[in-house]
Amino acid sequence: MTVRIITDTNADIDRRLAEQLGVDAIMSTYVIFGEKTFRSIDLTPAEFYAMLKSDPNFPKTSQPSIGDCAAVYERFKGEEVLSIHISRELSGTIASAEAAAAMMNGDPRITIIDTRQVSAGQALLVLEAVKMAKQGARVEEIKSCIESLIPRTRVHFVLETLENLRRGGRIGGAQALLGTMLQMKPILTIKDGRVEPLERVRTFNKAVERLKEIVVSDLRNVSELRIFVLHAAAPQLGEALASGIAAALGVPKPMMLEIGPTIATHVGPGAVGVGYIV
Repeated sequence: MTVRIITDTNADIDRRLAEQLGVDAIMSTYVIFGEKTFRSIDLTPAEFYAMLKSDPNFPKTSQPSIGDCAAVYERFKGEEVLSIHISRELSGTIASAEAAAAMMNGDPRITIIDTRQVSAGQALLVLEAVKMAKQGARVEEIKSCIESLIPRTRVHFVLETLENLRRGGRIGGAQALLGTMLQMKPILTIKDGRVEPLERVRTFNKAVERLKEIVVSDLRNVSELRIFVLHAAAPQLGEALASGIAAALGVPKPMMLEIGPTIATHVGPGAVGVGYIV
């Protein structure tokens, strides 16, 4: 019996891509504008950015409820489930998943993984799990493989402003950079499940160029390339970054992920980044 692979919308895998990749289910977070609450999986990025411009309320995000997670698990009774989620340090999503799993009384048989990642990093680990499940791997084998890949998974990104991270409370160790944003543009990373500064560069364009250099250096001698380029309302910048990485490595252009409403709330429009496994 094939292991079912479940994740959450923090992986920035939308319904269309989930179907294309073979992800069995996605738990949805929520985006809240004042009194209006939306399931992030139901909002297109275009709809989200339109509201961001027109709504006077700065958006907030919320994890899936325990009931939401339980409803997803209910669909797979009698089966083996691997539930792969955003870092516990960044969201309460995994806590909801764990509480829901405890309610299931062992049916379905649920194994939960904290990726210590988000967005493209989380998506790459989900994709690896899907591949193994399709090949008939057992849940223990998939879990062991994913856990071995977590320390080798990287997500680096450049933001136009740290304000969204600050307001959303997800700024982590990048807090120390707030006073220097006018002079420098930081390259940020996910380290130990939290947002941390990686390097500081003088301008946004130079930061993006330096980001490309870091990725190319890390992947120069990697035989199996696993990489996503991600962007928030910056498709041309994402395409340019993907093309630059491909040209430098002599490989096909990496697949792009558009950052969904939940993560976009925290990084803001204009963000660009790369997730990969070394």
